[in-house]
Amino acid sequence: MLLLLGIGQSHAQSAPIQPDSPNAVTAGSSSSLPDAPSPQASSGSSSGAAVDPTDRPDVTFTGTPKRLLLDQKAIWTSPLHVRPSDAVWLLPLGTATGLLIGSDQHTMTSLININANDRSTFNTLSDAGVITLGAVPASMYLWSLFNYAPQARETGLLAGEAVADSLAVSEVGKFVSLRDRPLVNNAKGDFFSSSPTESSFPSNHATAAWALAAVIGDEYPGWITRTAVYGLATGVSASRVLSEQHFPSDVLIGSVTGWLIGHYVYRAHHNFSLNPFDSTPMPGDFGVPRTHKTQQAGAPSQPVPVAHHPPRLFTEEDDPDTIGSTNVPMDSWVYPALERLAAMGFIPGQSVSIRPWTRQECLRQLRVAEDLADREDYSSPSLLREARLLIADLHAEFETGPTYYEVASLESVYGRFGTIAGPALADSFHFGQTWWNDFGRPLGRGSSAILGYSVRARYGRLFFYDRQELQHGPGNPAESEERNQLINELDQIQPEFDPHIEPIPERSAYTRQRPIELYGGIAFAGNEVSFGKQELYWGPTNIGPLAFSSNAEPTYNLRFVSTRPHPFPLVPSLGTYRFDVVLGKLSGHSYPARPWYNGQKMDLNFGDNLEMSFTRWSIFWGVGHPITFHSFKDNVFSFNSTGTGAYGDRTDPGDRKSNFDFSYRLPFLSRIVTLYADAYSDDDPSPIAAPRRAVWSPGIYFARLPFLPHMDLRVEAVSSTGLATNFGGQHYFINNQYLDGNTNKGFLLGNAVGRDGRAIEGRSGYWFSARTRLELGYRQNKIGNDYLPNGGTITDGFLNGSYAFNRHWQAQIFTQYERFLVPSYMHGSQHNTSGWLQIAWTPELHLHK
Repeated sequence: MLLLLGIGQSHAQSAPIQPDSPNAVTAGSSSSLPDAPSPQASSGSSSGAAVDPTDRPDVTFTGTPKRLLLDQKAIWTSPLHVRPSDAVWLLPLGTATGLLIGSDQHTMTSLININANDRSTFNTLSDAGVITLGAVPASMYLWSLFNYAPQARETGLLAGEAVADSLAVSEVGKFVSLRDRPLVNNAKGDFFSSSPTESSFPSNHATAAWALAAVIGDEYPGWITRTAVYGLATGVSASRVLSEQHFPSDVLIGSVTGWLIGHYVYRAHHNFSLNPFDSTPMPGDFGVPRTHKTQQAGAPSQPVPVAHHPPRLFTEEDDPDTIGSTNVPMDSWVYPALERLAAMGFIPGQSVSIRPWTRQECLRQLRVAEDLADREDYSSPSLLREARLLIADLHAEFETGPTYYEVASLESVYGRFGTIAGPALADSFHFGQTWWNDFGRPLGRGSSAILGYSVRARYGRLFFYDRQELQHGPGNPAESEERNQLINELDQIQPEFDPHIEPIPERSAYTRQRPIELYGGIAFAGNEVSFGKQELYWGPTNIGPLAFSSNAEPTYNLRFVSTRPHPFPLVPSLGTYRFDVVLGKLSGHSYPARPWYNGQKMDLNFGDNLEMSFTRWSIFWGVGHPITFHSFKDNVFSFNSTGTGAYGDRTDPGDRKSNFDFSYRLPFLSRIVTLYADAYSDDDPSPIAAPRRAVWSPGIYFARLPFLPHMDLRVEAVSSTGLATNFGGQHYFINNQYLDGNTNKGFLLGNAVGRDGRAIEGRSGYWFSARTRLELGYRQNKIGNDYLPNGGTITDGFLNGSYAFNRHWQAQIFTQYERFLVPSYMHGSQHNTSGWLQIAWTPELHLHK
């Protein structure tokens, strides 16, 4: 890892530039990450001699051997020049690599496991991608032999040099690691086990592809070129995993190795006189170099190396779209505080149907609220006081302290201990659930404990987030034969075709490590592209959206989302829009195993008070359903089900679903009452096309109560029974191809009401501040007789409190009394008392450049 981080500055150390102007600085202290060109003295110049970067000799074929030797010397000695500030990159990269290595076997056996034909296809695609990337500079070099094209000639030679340098490093890594391939020994990925020729770590394909892409992208840094070459390199990396030739960690290290060495070769040997001017940046400055070329008076245009400099800060005048930003976790106190401010009229046009929000979006909403709260004539004095009470904590969270472009932060460290004393419900897909919306954490009779932390990092537009937990669970008894027989009757839509659902085995108390969220991405033009384990929360309800909520563990997905509202094209005065597009992988399934999902959501805000959102999403692929472009096209674009309908039909297009939701602040009570609803349909293009066949979850929120300005009240209901007809338990949240598809690791993806259920929940809170409040609630969930024999009733009364000791320490307490009568699950009336206590530390520790 140190070798990779040091490569970016190795050439600067080996041949320093002596400053000959006030703007010049020693290259020996230049930035260690090779994203911006930093010119070097040519290899033939003596150390310490003043060098004009625009007067370098041309790169020649005969000079290649000497350059390769100098490259290797610089690369292998680069760890000697790593500085503490390089931890901004080293820590996220090391953390991501370690986590990927730890999860590689699970990824290859549970998330990615396709047939031999598809593996062969992806293997061919990876080969074709590398050949295509290599053919570009090779063709340019051949062209330069017969035409005057010095930059094309240099591109061909430096691309070949970068490939040779990076593969040399990669081969040494393979020889040292001796890691088994994914298709060996059930994808355990053992190190020091294989032969050098079969070693998996790192990936040569990824290394070569990213080395080529880095050189081509630097030589021709237009946004079209960079999008093409980096997109192709990304395809090569992904194909190596999908072809089961390499683990994700192999591909990550291979890609980083190639990218860093490709940049190094360009910066060390490029003749800057060939292209002295800045290239046209990507739309919205996407991909623009972080160190710009500058023009000195009376001097040729040339890049100026950047040496030791103070940390770069951004201010309110800077474009927020150029700043990468991680999401605020959905269990944060920030969301209820911002929602209450919006309900009181201080954040008009707030978009709640697509969450979580980024920290940058929360800051934008806060500034809107601050501007309105500063106007004494905007509202009544009591309402302004209530708003300022919330704004004070939000201001301390988002607007205090320095704001760095390059920073890694320890966001939080927390511990939680809880227990359920008495019989517990842990299966909302069939019977019910004692604790709702807890990220799929351990749930069962007995004690549980959690120790977690979260870190976030930003490097300009790039961002990274990691939230890990060590979880201790109480385990579960073996599922009885009678209960298993009942579950087969409930879940087998076509008993003559559907598989037998195996009973859940006994599990003793256990301890496990879990990434709750682990993702990275890039921000541009008010949007983000991210990849990893990240939460989706699609809807306005607090009891839980019907599509994606916080009830189950977040899923691994590739996500393209607008992080802030965008004005409508052509008619910006009409309102704003947001979108969210995802392709993700579900876990913990058996019927069938390893399904995927894709989803698209469009959120529209008309004026200040009305928000409407439309969603289309689907579960598809998995064992028995091939991963092909044809099956993807059928899933997304076809409107009719195909095939015989028997379980395991390869031609089935998937379990397609739709949602509609809205939020409306009553005009005559716009600062008090908000009405909202979420609707879900399992077999119609939209719930509003057939509202009586849809699941509905309406709600009403009172931001303040009469004569009690510090209190709010929220009442919500949800029914998966059907408005006009009781559809039983085989209509919603289940499909004849995907029997357990609407779950992730055993927990419902959306609202925990379950099948054929009706629930109502009311909760009222007293706000001492945004971080200190006390909330009382009541919930009752009834299960229909048409689904579960003799039905069921679950009644909960709960108290949820939080107390901020100071800016850095906060305690949360939850306690609940539950009584349930579910005869098919357990005879007689049962009850339990449960609760947990959590202590969180938010230290505001930052590591910055």
